Amino acid sequence: MTAGRPRALLLDLGGVVLRLRPRACFEYWAGKARADLRDIGSRWGIDDAYRAHEVGALDFPAYAERLSARLGIELAEHDWRAGWNALFSGTFPDVVDALPRAAARLPLYCFTNTNAEHQATWQGRYGHHLTSFTKVYVSSEIGRRKPDVASFEWVARDMGLGPADILFLDDSRENIDGAAAAGLRTVHVTGPEVTLRVLNEMAA
Repeated sequence: MTAGRPRALLLDLGGVVLRLRPRACFEYWAGKARADLRDIGSRWGIDDAYRAHEVGALDFPAYAERLSARLGIELAEHDWRAGWNALFSGTFPDVVDALPRAAARLPLYCFTNTNAEHQATWQGRYGHHLTSFTKVYVSSEIGRRKPDVASFEWVARDMGLGPADILFLDDSRENIDGAAAAGLRTVHVTGPEVTLRVLNEMAA
């Protein structure tokens, strides 16, 4: 299937369904460490330790040690956790409201790059908003993360669909490019109105 209606929707979670505020993490850590916020923000980045954490190869205490070295600050583990989980700032309410309507017309799936620590937080806070998803693919559980082409191929196989039968929505251009290379149809989410438009179209 290369044209017409997709057979399933695959959505990213953070930035598409859930609101994220990365700066809140840096603000918390900087405040606790009495460090300069700009220094913390400039030193942080997606590195090998971060990727390992997102595929379940590095637990949070070990990742916090790497963060400490990278950011040049020392904190108690509970402060690293509190700052790490400050990332989440709610949902996009209109998107959440539209999920059940779209799910009544075709299967909804989710594929999120995340880690066990964050997963426990978003499931606890927002899990009741995610019941419309047939399945949520969590990178740290499946050992694969976006934007790797192989990760999208694996998810498509698990969904039991050809890549071209799946419409994928993500707010990351890099992830969109990876999905497109795997043969999925894609929509780059530049704001919640984009997600809402697609969900409403699928619900019609």
